[in-house]
Amino acid sequence: MPEAELEKQRALKQAKEVLQESERLFRAVWEYASDAMALSTSDGTVFAANPAYFHLYGYPSEEVIGKNFSIIFPKEHRKSAQELYDYFFQSPTISPSIVGPILRADGSERFVESRYNFIIDNGQRIAMLSIVRDITEQKRAEEALWMSEEKLRVALEVGHMDSWDWDIESNTIRWSAHAEAAFGLARDNFDASYETFLELVHPQERSRIDQEIKRALDEVTDYTIEFRAVLADGTVRMMRIQGQVLSDEAGKPIRMMGICMDVTHGRQTEEAR
Repeated sequence: MPEAELEKQRALKQAKEVLQESERLFRAVWEYASDAMALSTSDGTVFAANPAYFHLYGYPSEEVIGKNFSIIFPKEHRKSAQELYDYFFQSPTISPSIVGPILRADGSERFVESRYNFIIDNGQRIAMLSIVRDITEQKRAEEALWMSEEKLRVALEVGHMDSWDWDIESNTIRWSAHAEAAFGLARDNFDASYETFLELVHPQERSRIDQEIKRALDEVTDYTIEFRAVLADGTVRMMRIQGQVLSDEAGKPIRMMGICMDVTHGRQTEEAR
């Protein structure tokens, strides 16, 4: 057999082996992926779905394969889901991920993030690949965090307090409200650094406050500090800061966080008594 023919056969064999390996890898991804995946035709008929898909939606394969994809939506939403599917299939662009609730076969609701792409043959879209990720726990965590932050915001407003968080390495302080308002400064005239904070402390107490804060950092401990603050208009207010120091695994302080409140009225009341 001529050398050229032998080379051609070797190339064909190698190409076939590469194709078979690609198919094995795809099958492994398809079978063991944690994200739900399904393939559907232009009219929305599902002709393939991976195990994660059946696990997420709770339907057996006979109720999914060969049926319209909209079975995963409540009956009242299926028409609009089909219209959206048709729009996606015909649109020249691919939309970003879609986030929303879905209803499982047992009636329970989950929150998912859906993405899609297309299988193309001779320049024509012949199938849609849908990839669906269950983000229910993430969504619940975000809602819980939002509720926690909202409760904190209300509590701070009622107590006339500000929360603050000092990133020691970058030397930036993040306040829950405008520091300009809290200390009577002109808007956008506060660079939120530790040095700028010290400048707001009464000159007679600046050294003491600096020492107490550094001691809290050295000891990595909770703290309560009261000091006189000089506002931009010269008014002197009595302030109290309470908080804690956070450290890394090596014990190095990395953050200081807490609350700040104006206790001038309370101090004046005590003195009057």
